[in-house]
Amino acid sequence: WADLAAGRQKTGRFHRVGKGGQEVWMAPGVCPRCGSRGQPVAWRTVAALTNVALPPRQNFWPCRDADCDVVYFGDAGSCLGLSDLRVEPGFKASSKERLVCYCFLYRQVDIETELRQTSKSTLLDRIQEEVEARHCACDVRHPTGRCCLREVREETARIREALFGKGSELRD
Repeated sequence: WADLAAGRQKTGRFHRVGKGGQEVWMAPGVCPRCGSRGQPVAWRTVAALTNVALPPRQNFWPCRDADCDVVYFGDAGSCLGLSDLRVEPGFKASSKERLVCYCFLYRQVDIETELRQTSKSTLLDRIQEEVEARHCACDVRHPTGRCCLREVREETARIREALFGKGSELRD
């Protein structure tokens, strides 16, 4: 614990005692509830998205398993769920209202609506312009701490294919 408090990272498996006295082995980057692997997320990203007391500084990872109630888990034992956050991460949501861009608050339904009305989406271009103008803060606002452009591109392609069929990307 002293190493963690001093900001020194450790890797490997760690023995803990869970609820009811059961033995638990934890590994960094592996959700303690479901075993999913996560990519590192900066503490400041997690801190910016929480609506509860800030967790202690530690390394955090998101649990992207939609069925797991953990959204973020840390190597100092912190686990945060949906009720602990200001915004529901898209990787935990199934609604068309889910956010795909957290800086400019674009939702999945915005992509679908534009595609239905015009058979193309300019949302990606609009976000790209804002990113180039340095108006975004993905490192803090996006639940993974990464830029949303790749996810928006993939979501647009998925919705386009669902609406117009395979190969429809050639229509733009």
